[in-house]
Amino acid sequence: MGIRQVWACNLMEELQKMDAALHHHKVVSMDSEFPGFLRKTPRRSDELSAFADMKFNVDNMKIIQLGITLSDENGIIAGTWEFNFKFLIETEVFYDPKSIEFLKESGIDFEELRINGIDQLFFSNMFTHVLSRHRDLKWLTFHGLYDLAYMVKLVTKKPLPVSMLDFTEIIATVFGCCVLDVKYMARFYDDLHRGELGLEKLAKILGVKRVGGSHQAGSDSLLTARVFATMKTMYGIEESRFVGFLYGVTTRICEPVSTQVLPTFPRCCEPGIPQLCQVLPASRYCRPMIHGVFLYPPIIQHQYRVL
Repeated sequence: MGIRQVWACNLMEELQKMDAALHHHKVVSMDSEFPGFLRKTPRRSDELSAFADMKFNVDNMKIIQLGITLSDENGIIAGTWEFNFKFLIETEVFYDPKSIEFLKESGIDFEELRINGIDQLFFSNMFTHVLSRHRDLKWLTFHGLYDLAYMVKLVTKKPLPVSMLDFTEIIATVFGCCVLDVKYMARFYDDLHRGELGLEKLAKILGVKRVGGSHQAGSDSLLTARVFATMKTMYGIEESRFVGFLYGVTTRICEPVSTQVLPTFPRCCEPGIPQLCQVLPASRYCRPMIHGVFLYPPIIQHQYRVL
């Protein structure tokens, strides 16, 4: 299966295809490429320091590629898209020159990005619209903290929040709580070296072949999807054990616990029910909204009979 290259000229066409595929292929594997690290976090750093470094890096740099692979619960893949964003080395203030050279050697064409890359603001608006049409998506990553951080920044058009807790709550609001990190899952299996391997070596152990080149977002997202499907088959993985956990992060992704006063429904409620505002959990009844667009809309079951 090939990887669909997406540029400014075919963005709308490919987003329409992705939108159609999402109706029956709700497992979304993602990967990103970005211009390195301005602050490199030492291996044994505490979570507070690691998040501060990540926030500084993501807030000051731009995503270069986004890879998305859609599959169903049986691992059947609908397609892989590689979104290539406009990136002008000449005008970018913050990037790691060594990382740029590494990405060039991996096959990323920065001249093509300069000429035909996708405008990030336009992509954000269109991609958010697609997300708003689909519920109950399952998101897959491999060592996905930075991938999710760049996605949050891309969708919200804002800097990252100031704490890891706030960050995980935004992830839950934007993407839902069903986020799985394949590297975190591998920690619990001895023959997978307890998660200490990269994606490429893990795939080799599982006998999964790569399509495309390494360190390109589309190929990495496709390999993540195939590795996940193979792990499920080989180990009979119970996903609920791993939902919401990211490799290297102790804070679990879950919906914030809060309440919100709901409006009354005076014309459609059954007579006899007091027309009073009710205080109910916001996460169950309120559709999250960012920049005027509803995201991850839950199924709402009101206890009212329409007359």
